[in-house]
Amino acid sequence: MAEIGDSPKTALAAMLFAAKAAISKINSSEYTFAHTVMRKTFSKSVREALADPCSPLSRGQVYTCESRCRPSLPPRKRGVWPLYGAAFAMAMGLSVLWTAIPFIVHNIGGTEEHVGYALAANMFGYLLCLLFTAAKLGHLNPHRTTRAAAAAMFLGTFVMLVVVYRAMAGNQLGSLGLIWTVIAAGTVAGGAMSLFWPYLMAWVSADYEGAVLNRRLGTYNGMWSSAAILGPMIGGVIVDMSTSGPVAVSVACLAICFALLYLANDGSAGTAASSRSINTPQTQYDRRLLPRLKWMARTSLFCCWLWFSVARTQFALRFTYMGFSETQFGVLLTTFGICNFLILTGAGRVGFWHFKPVLLFGVQPALGVSVLLLIYGRTLWAFALSFVILGCAFGFSFSSHMYYGVCGNKKRPRQMAIHEVTISLGVVVGSGSGGYLAGHYGVYQPYWFAVIVLALGLAAQAVIWIIPPKN
Repeated sequence: MAEIGDSPKTALAAMLFAAKAAISKINSSEYTFAHTVMRKTFSKSVREALADPCSPLSRGQVYTCESRCRPSLPPRKRGVWPLYGAAFAMAMGLSVLWTAIPFIVHNIGGTEEHVGYALAANMFGYLLCLLFTAAKLGHLNPHRTTRAAAAAMFLGTFVMLVVVYRAMAGNQLGSLGLIWTVIAAGTVAGGAMSLFWPYLMAWVSADYEGAVLNRRLGTYNGMWSSAAILGPMIGGVIVDMSTSGPVAVSVACLAICFALLYLANDGSAGTAASSRSINTPQTQYDRRLLPRLKWMARTSLFCCWLWFSVARTQFALRFTYMGFSETQFGVLLTTFGICNFLILTGAGRVGFWHFKPVLLFGVQPALGVSVLLLIYGRTLWAFALSFVILGCAFGFSFSSHMYYGVCGNKKRPRQMAIHEVTISLGVVVGSGSGGYLAGHYGVYQPYWFAVIVLALGLAAQAVIWIIPPKN
């Protein structure tokens, strides 16, 4: 600055020089700030482009100046309903086939042991592959994985169709080679199924919590359980007319399932069928109570599947020995399916049962009543009441374990795998033990075995309630 006493011209020049320096400093700061913002914005844009499946950068394409730049288009939104439809088609094929499998194995010359081993082997293959996929393949894309699973199940079931047709048309009844080939084909299909249900359930429930999660799980459960209403009736009627007919229907359902999965896209779970506002209040999670209820529900789910496996294999044969038809057995399983469907869909629309442990304590006693009705009952009405009780207990246990398993948990593929492992263990133990006990110790022994397991399950729930597991 000019000293006091300098000429006005010198002072003016000094003031202009100071102003210029200040402006230069401001411009330099603005340039630095603008440069930083532009650099960060560009980096963010690149990251978003790499994450965008429609972006050329994500596909490894590099455009030159001569290239025609086209804006990336978002994937088509077909909604979540192809996933629900795939669950319906898969459940339809499985319910038709496995309702009829006791009669199919028996008609081609199998014994009670073979009948029990058929379902047990199917779920044992499912269990083994499920443990492997949960540990090693949890990172796989659900879209591709579920399609590959449906294709593999289609091939396994098609082999089963060829073998059953050959046994019946070629008059090769009682051939152990063909019987065990049917069991082996079911095992392969069960192994492939490990890539379907856990990934599909995780796909449907992704990024949802509270009432919306409850609604989506209720819709999903309602779709596959509605197939459990129609499938047994169809399977019972068809196997009454043709031994290979139910297998052919199952093959067709698997083909439809594959087509629906092909129509779905990776964003299907993000376009919720229940995107409208939901009046159900948000559930307040009790972090101390949740681990107890999760393991209590897991115990009930295991017991339900064990008893249901005994009923649909060993009781199916005893039912026909008593003079009833395969179609009537299909009616019983349809009754079970209706009750299961009503409970599953109802549980998905109301939340009063959340975090109510007393309801889970009632599952095993209800199943015990169902067992006793099949042991001592002699009329169709007594058997129907047994399957009504079983269907209600089954639906509540299934809904409870699904809800408590994914409630507040972001690792949902793992939780869905645990859900399916629990089901598989129940089926393997129930069907395998039921077949062995019926073949070696009498047709009523599987029922008493189920009663013992139900009593142990109730005791285990009491222990879980008294000594809560770690979260």
